[in-house]
Amino acid sequence: MHVFADGISKVTLSNGNLRIMLTQRGPDDTTVEAGTLIIPANQASNFMNGLANSLKELDSKLKEAREQTQQ
Repeated sequence: MHVFADGISKVTLSNGNLRIMLTQRGPDDTTVEAGTLIIPANQASNFMNGLANSLKELDSKLKEAREQTQQ
């Protein structure tokens, strides 16, 4: 399943789960709920660190590709 989200409206902790409510920008700049990402609280740190590290690697690869294109 794919969910497009370009924002977060709320983060809560409930029953040992971190719930991240995802949003999309709708018509006329309204906010539309896109879904809820639920992560076990005891895995939230590992999940977020993994996501941050993946984004850093992607950023590094994009910078390298831009530098090669400019040469």
